[in-house]
Parts: sequence; C-alpha cells; structure tokens
Amino acid sequence: MDLQDIRKRLEDFRSGKLTSAQKEELHQALSALSEEEHASLFPVEDYLQEGKFQLPEEEVNAALNRLKQTVKPAGRVMWLTNWRKISRYAAILMLVVGSTFLLRKTTGLFNRKAGQTFRVMRVPDGNQGTLILKDGTHITINGGSELLYPESFEGAERLVYLKEGEAYFDIAQDVTHPFIVKTPQVRVRVLGTSFSIRDYRDERHASVSVNSGKIALEHLFKAGPWLELAAGNGSVIDKYKGTITKQDIDTTTTTAWMRGELAFQDAALQQVLQVLQHKYAMHFEVKDSALLKRRFTATFRNNSIQNIMQQLKLMGNINYTITDNLILIQ
Repeated sequence: MDLQDIRKRLEDFRSGKLTSAQKEELHQALSALSEEEHASLFPVEDYLQEGKFQLPEEEVNAALNRLKQTVKPAGRVMWLTNWRKISRYAAILMLVVGSTFLLRKTTGLFNRKAGQTFRVMRVPDGNQGTLILKDGTHITINGGSELLYPESFEGAERLVYLKEGEAYFDIAQDVTHPFIVKTPQVRVRVLGTSFSIRDYRDERHASVSVNSGKIALEHLFKAGPWLELAAGNGSVIDKYKGTITKQDIDTTTTTAWMRGELAFQDAALQQVLQVLQHKYAMHFEVKDSALLKRRFTATFRNNSIQNIMQQLKLMGNINYTITDNLILIQ
C-alpha cells in the first residue's frame, strides 16, 4: 500500500467506510512507515483546518484523554497557548494507530531514544511566548509560530524543532551536548550562543541571524558543507531555489520584534504585510499585486495597526479600509 492509498484509506476511515479487516490493514501499513514517509503523509498543518476529520466527539475526547496520560508537561512555561487543535489531530491518529505508534513517529523526528516525550508550544498571531527549557535555554517565540521540544534532553544532542514561525534562542552552554534547531528548511548547530530563526510556511524566504557566538548551518534538502555564521552574520534561504546566501546584518533590526518594535529596511510591501499579519493577527487583501513591490524603510514602536496603516498610506501612496480583522489595500 503506497502513500496515496494510505491517504485514501484515512479519508475512508474518517467517513466510517472501513471494515474491521480494512482498519487492521491500515494499522499495519501505518506502523510500517518510515519517519520520512510519516512526515510526508501527515503534515500537521493539513489537519489543523476546520472541517478535517470530523469524527464523533465522544471518540475524539476518549482518545484525547488517553493522549493526555502519555504526553506530559515539561520545562517552565511562562506563556503557553492552548494546543487543542494539535491534540485533536494526534487523538484522531491514535484512533487509527494507537499512542505507541504516534509517539514513536513524533519523537523520531528528534531522538530515537525510547520513551522520550515532546511538548508543543504554539503561539497565535498577535502574541509572543517565552519558554525556558530544562537545560536553562531561553526561547522567545513570535506570533504564528509552533515549536516542538522534549520533556528532557537525552542522548548526545539537544534537539528542538521550529515547525513554523520565528523564535530567538539564547542557548545554555554545554560543549559536550550541541544544541540543534531544525526547521522545515535547515538545521542549525550550536554549543552556546544566541540567534534567531524565521521560517513561516507562507513566506518564500527563511532566515537565520546570529546575535552572539557562532553557529553552523546546513540545508536539509541540498547537499553541501555546513555554513558557519558568527555574530553579525545572517543567512537567507530561498525555499524555491534551495539556495543559502550569507550576509552581514544589523542585529538590532532582526531582534526588534522582541522589544515590541517593527523595523523595515527597504522592505517590499509584501514583506511588511507578512510581519504585520503575525504581529496584529490581521489578514490582508491586496487588489493590485503591483503594490506589493513598493518599498518601505521605517521603524514602528508600539504602534496600533491603524496608526501603522496610516503611515504606510502616506509613505507609499496606498489606500486601505479596515473591517474587523481584514485590511483591504488598493
């Protein structure tokens, strides 16, 4: 049974069309998947959409209760968003394949050591989160981001996964256990330093910026040597071309969001709107795509979205209307 067949069977399972024998066959097929096949088959974002996998509420709740007994709190969480949508996705998988398979596949992304559990921290647009890991590492997480981290670090590496979004890492030094951050595009390896990563699913470019110390960076989908970055260095990853470009950066600009500031240096309107979307939990609709190429240089400090849009109107000669959380630009 290939991945396409498995996905079709899962849809049939959702619709209640599978016999007991077919459910068992599906269970065996899922259990035989490699970690790479599992990640391809189950991109979590596909199952976070409303309306996906509408199973009977009592079945999902029962699976959720079993999941809660398996996935435990970890670290000192100073601000943690509700992760019920992630949990419901996991619970639905548990109905098909069971908790052992689910945890094996999830933790396999990070560490093969049996029994290790992971937590999910998801910060919605318009918010920021702060997390302190068991090793003393501090992580500041921007809106629209999702981070997976272990209950405790085991093995030779300290490994976390920035599923999507932007985060600033202040790594606790441990020369015998390198800290690894994975995103959908790159892997970053450090011993003790501070740096930030930005990798949103709806943006063409991902970026890494080093504030102090050094890091090593490699592309997950393109073979090549590790790229070393020191303080004041950054890199831009083009997701379409698979290229990594090293450049000098202004760290006060790349970390401005942590201070409640928005700093743009010759940024296209498209980039500006992407930042505003996650900062203010707003959606944007642009009638004329040519407007997206207009460029802006500005710094906003604790401004309201209304104030920012008014300044963009004056600087870029654009018109806009705001209705609830939708901004129409023309």
